[in-house]
Amino acid sequence: MRSYNKTLKTLTLIAWMALIPHSTALASEEQARVARDIVKTLEAYAVYKMGQYDLAFERYLSLAENGRLQGMLNVANMYAEGKGVEQSDRRALNWYRQAAELGDRYAMTQLAGAYREGKGVEKDIERAGYWDRRSLTTE
Repeated sequence: MRSYNKTLKTLTLIAWMALIPHSTALASEEQARVARDIVKTLEAYAVYKMGQYDLAFERYLSLAENGRLQGMLNVANMYAEGKGVEQSDRRALNWYRQAAELGDRYAMTQLAGAYREGKGVEKDIERAGYWDRRSLTTE
């Protein structure tokens, strides 16, 4: 636990330092929000790596429900793998869809594959093609 706390403090410091503006002006509210999200994501990642999947899932879910892309992707992955939560392709697909609608390429390719294979959704080759094409045109 001591190693976890030390690692978390170090990661928190790095997150805050990365967002300190290069001028003497105070950080904006947006920068502070981004820093908080980074810290929350790092905390979730740390407990995930320690094998505490249920706790990691709760933390990622909180981020996802607040519209944070990284939370959505990790919740989707955890549903897909059944880590920390009962495995559900349908629920994974829901979170991938939300992330894809925010423009995430990885989520788009996951959706395309799900539609192509009928995994968590009715098989639909046209929808699969739509998400494949969209993933290729997204920067």
